[in-house]
Amino acid sequence: MSSGEVIPVFSTLRGRGDPVSAEPAAFPIRRSRASRLATSFLLLCCLVAVLCGLASAAEQTYAPLWERGVNDAVSSVAITRDGSLVVASAGSMVYLLDQDGTVLWKTTVGSRVKGVGISPEGAYIGVGADKLYLFERGGDLLWTEKTRFVYNDVAISSNGTYIAAGCDNGAVYLFDKNKKTLWDYDMGTDTHSIAISDNGRVIVVGCDNHGVYYLNSRQGESWSYGTGKPLGGVALTPDGRFVAAGSLDRCVYLSTGQGEHLWKYPTNDAVLSTALTNEAREVFAASGRTVYVLNRTGSKIQEITLNSRADSIAATPDGTFLVVGGSDRFVRLFTRDAALLKSEEPEEVTEDPGEFPTPAENNATPVPTENDTSEGVVGANAQISEGDVSFASMVLGCVENVISLLLEPQKDFIA
Repeated sequence: MSSGEVIPVFSTLRGRGDPVSAEPAAFPIRRSRASRLATSFLLLCCLVAVLCGLASAAEQTYAPLWERGVNDAVSSVAITRDGSLVVASAGSMVYLLDQDGTVLWKTTVGSRVKGVGISPEGAYIGVGADKLYLFERGGDLLWTEKTRFVYNDVAISSNGTYIAAGCDNGAVYLFDKNKKTLWDYDMGTDTHSIAISDNGRVIVVGCDNHGVYYLNSRQGESWSYGTGKPLGGVALTPDGRFVAAGSLDRCVYLSTGQGEHLWKYPTNDAVLSTALTNEAREVFAASGRTVYVLNRTGSKIQEITLNSRADSIAATPDGTFLVVGGSDRFVRLFTRDAALLKSEEPEEVTEDPGEFPTPAENNATPVPTENDTSEGVVGANAQISEGDVSFASMVLGCVENVISLLLEPQKDFIA
């Protein structure tokens, strides 16, 4: 299977019937010359619309703003709704950065960080490691929650009302900002990644048993499907209407909140992380050294190529900002806002180890900054590829998604 081919799949909603196919007309229909001309004109209009869409997509591609060196490979990133704050983890250290790449504070936790999350407004930061940690925006540690197991990922709803965490004991937990356990659900398998809607009613989980689970935070599982290999990352639109999943099977999947599978897109490497914008207008996938930017039909808008593996990505709901964490110990911020791109060369951000504040009062021990990688011209390692998808492949992707209603789901997955 060649990379770049969109493969549609069918819904796995329980109880959904087989698609109903329309019967062919009993009699042939004669079409007048005027009708044929009208049809041709309509097709021409559609062609023009698609071409305009391609031009629009090309105008909204992403370019790097800055890159920040840290002390280890960047395993997880998250970003606020407006892109004003970025949280990133590297080894056992957690960084909070602003939109200019300035480190506001950093601290260490008790083990290597598996996942980070930030509330949409930026008031709360969650960290999954040997414990579940909750920090406030200024860096103060509010509380920790410990089990005998490791927390693999964390996601936070609006205003920190709900904190969802996945644990490698097979459980998903839901806490409030005061540490009260509101709900827990036994997945029966290790949880690798987790996402939550802004209102906290929907939780999506990617698991070791190859499954993607869509959970109601009060009732449990609504639907699930299998990808054939363990999940690398899941993402959810703020309203819970679309779900993206990346798998070690080298594919990224897009589904609706009702469990309708729209498509899967093959990549060159395992997909380790995914992100979504509002209405799934853009779907992002980190695969090897490439970050794929796809549209809702599964057509490729852009490729961002790095000199190292992209381990984690996150995007603002409006698509203005994209943050990428790499195995080369860099956090990178990209934007498609031309007003923020002052010149062709992105702004260089350097790091002075002696000026970074650490949280004033918490139980985490700050780590010296001598090993931080601070230099590096921004954008030197990022290469942008756009407009390399033919018009025919774009149209083919749309057609294949329509044909998806005739295809069968994966049958060997047991939820």
